[in-house]
Amino acid sequence: MNGWPRSAWWGLAALAGVVAAAGIWHWHGVRNASDGALLIAGGDGGGLPRAAAGAEGFETAALQAAAALAAEQHSTALLIMRHGHLVFEQYTGSDGADALVDGGEMADTLLLLAAGIAVAQDGLVMPAAAPFDAARLSAAMGGASGRSYPQYLSRNLWQPLNAAPAKWSGATLRARAVDWLRVAELLLHDGRFEGTQVVPPGWVARLSQPRETSGAEPFAAVDMYYLRGPGATRLWLAPRLDLAVLRVAAAQPGAAIDGTRLPNMIVRALRDRPASGGGSLNDLVPGH
Repeated sequence: MNGWPRSAWWGLAALAGVVAAAGIWHWHGVRNASDGALLIAGGDGGGLPRAAAGAEGFETAALQAAAALAAEQHSTALLIMRHGHLVFEQYTGSDGADALVDGGEMADTLLLLAAGIAVAQDGLVMPAAAPFDAARLSAAMGGASGRSYPQYLSRNLWQPLNAAPAKWSGATLRARAVDWLRVAELLLHDGRFEGTQVVPPGWVARLSQPRETSGAEPFAAVDMYYLRGPGATRLWLAPRLDLAVLRVAAAQPGAAIDGTRLPNMIVRALRDRPASGGGSLNDLVPGH
């Protein structure tokens, strides 16, 4: 697998713990949605801080060309975040920004971030490496904390991220595209969101980040990696550039998914892109 969470992970073995069945889904922060999923409470869902693309180093024409490519690839959403600022947001379809996106590996990663909090706060023990098992890990967190995973997620991650309500079905979590970028900010900034340490420092660095690509060319950013959602949905992250790109798209029948052309166009639209292997502006000016 090219994304990270479902391959072999350090610290995930036969995790013990049982989530109590009686009444567990009715605690504060979690309630049933009309479609049978569990509604995970968040904050007020306000927008991420915004900045003009040019102010964050993008050439406007090159960025517009990347957006046109995303449209050609039948994307229903394209969002770009740099230095914690939303610099580009494009949607198609009737739901627009309010559409909920199946997280796939992003939801797995969210679980692992919550586990980092549980290790620090609740004494969750992460044993030797084993294949990732979301159900067993969420149950272990319930055993360690005395709370269901949905409630734990709401209280310790989703509300601190000020995300809009999300829906959890047990198999995955669905959230607005812009709220998946809030998760991306944790990954890019060592567990911090808008300057607040949400996940313990150092935890993100302990997560495996494979670099395999599925496109016709290598990534233009040497440290870029990605998480997969259903179909052609991808979240690309380039830590040295402090850049996150989310493309939401269904897989097109008979069409190969090119996982590098779009993010490479966006990286190459940056005026301050370092030479391969070089330092970034964020390295030179921490917190920029």
